[in-house]
Amino acid sequence: MQSYNFFYNNARLLVAKYEHNYQTQTQTENCFVFDISFDLTKLFSRFLSENQDFDLFYKNKKEEEQIKKSLSDFFIFRRAAGGIVFKNDAVLAIFRFNCWDFPKGHVEAGETDADAALREVTEETGIDNLHIDNDLGYTYHIFKDHENKFILKETHWFQMRTSSEKTLIPQTEEGILVAKWLPLSQRKQIVENTYPSIVDLLKKIS
Repeated sequence: MQSYNFFYNNARLLVAKYEHNYQTQTQTENCFVFDISFDLTKLFSRFLSENQDFDLFYKNKKEEEQIKKSLSDFFIFRRAAGGIVFKNDAVLAIFRFNCWDFPKGHVEAGETDADAALREVTEETGIDNLHIDNDLGYTYHIFKDHENKFILKETHWFQMRTSSEKTLIPQTEEGILVAKWLPLSQRKQIVENTYPSIVDLLKKIS
């Protein structure tokens, strides 16, 4: 079953395939089953203004594609890629905008997502000798840009490893104050002060 979580601040819009066990859930005011007459623009506007969780279920591939198209029409769409890097029993974390995060950035023209992720990790932390072990899929988050427009960012994440002994150098011009190897035993430190999309991502490697 293909499902997507779109995060805006602490609210989540779930888009998922309809299953019979969702029937009781879809009787609440914040759960909807999509049909041809459904007003997606109204739902997206409510999601942004009310800052509450919403669930939207589609029944087939055609409806899934309709929802994707409506999302790309409603928001300004941007692509990014990033990496969660492991070394021994530690994970490479960065501290930016008062939150823990992982290195990521825009995918440039002609660049694969994997190449972009490798480049961004090196640029933002100074680490090299990186190897991709696993494709972790995508996260989606919504934010406002400096022109007050809503941006939907799709980030493609990769699990990486390195044996590099280089000193970490945070890319301060990108707002990164700290880059450090955080022991996996202290991963709770990240979860307690990060974005909902990152918490969602960490579940894939727990």
